[in-house]
Amino acid sequence: MASSSWGGSEELWYKSAIHASEKEHEVVVSVYNWQPLNQKILTLIDKGIEVNLRKKIYFGSSTFSRLRGFLIKKIFSAADIIRLSKYHPDVIIISQGTIFECMYPKFIKLSEKTKAKIFVITQANSEYDTLPSNCFETGRKLFNKSEHLFFVSKRNLLVAERQLALKLNNASVISNPANLNSYNVSELKVTSKLNMAFVGRLNSTVKGLGVLFEILSSDHWKNREWSLNLYGKGEDEEYLKKLSTFYNLNDKIVFRGFINDVNAIWSANHVLLMPSTLEGTPLSLIEAMLCGRTAVVSDVGGNTELITEGVSGFVAEAPSVFSFGNAMERLWDSKDKINEISLNARNKIVSIMDLNPEQTIIKKIENFKQ
Repeated sequence: MASSSWGGSEELWYKSAIHASEKEHEVVVSVYNWQPLNQKILTLIDKGIEVNLRKKIYFGSSTFSRLRGFLIKKIFSAADIIRLSKYHPDVIIISQGTIFECMYPKFIKLSEKTKAKIFVITQANSEYDTLPSNCFETGRKLFNKSEHLFFVSKRNLLVAERQLALKLNNASVISNPANLNSYNVSELKVTSKLNMAFVGRLNSTVKGLGVLFEILSSDHWKNREWSLNLYGKGEDEEYLKKLSTFYNLNDKIVFRGFINDVNAIWSANHVLLMPSTLEGTPLSLIEAMLCGRTAVVSDVGGNTELITEGVSGFVAEAPSVFSFGNAMERLWDSKDKINEISLNARNKIVSIMDLNPEQTIIKKIENFKQ
């Protein structure tokens, strides 16, 4: 990740790296040099996995600074990755947050130079983006020459085929691993009000939090008994705190910061809210459902592969005030059935989720390597 030191998109490659090392493969991990290093990076080092730290580019706040930072990032990222050729890898696994991140010509040259087998994990995809013309053929070439492509939702895969105008016969869907101590249903503390939660990075553009605050600022929501707990940190935290004050919601919205104990989150909350504009299959949604909680989600990424409207949760057609607001009204009207709906959510995720995706991904790569 370039935007923060850790997130749900990192868990799959992290656990896969550890599993591969335990199977006596030689593993080198290349990540941005976030300081201080995240505890999970330190864990990799403690386990004897070599960690290659790439330059971290700071963008600044002005438009010029952000543009300059973007260009520098592209140049130095390519150079840093090319330097990894000194390891003479048999396999290169790219874990990218969104589908466009690895599509530049210098990476193609690296893959050709090393003769390594290429595998790509894509953690999210935008529903409406198209590839810039200078990346289109590069993307098609990279995905065609890759040994295998892993997507965390079927929807992301289908959107990628549309973006590339290319049938991806070398692709499959993989689960993200849940960050849970157990897969038992979290016991909910008794409360008279509806406790709602958002779990994830505080990025309003991607996660739709500004839209959510606007919905909750309406008179009919202000007159209801509810709370919204936000679990996470991110670049928009100060903006969102000011927005909460602007909408006079400080008595209803609580910024809880990052909490590692997922079960503790769902012992205190009834429902997950995700008005996202872009997703893969969110780890926070998987974890909430495993803990026996329902959700209100927008129809992006793999959300509707897990949430069925009115059965296991509620789906907004779009991450807009109108659509997501209507979905939240359906949630409110169904408060008396929330236990039943939450049980359906739990049963759904248990029936389809791979609980050990790191083993699945390494086994598939081993089979290709042979």
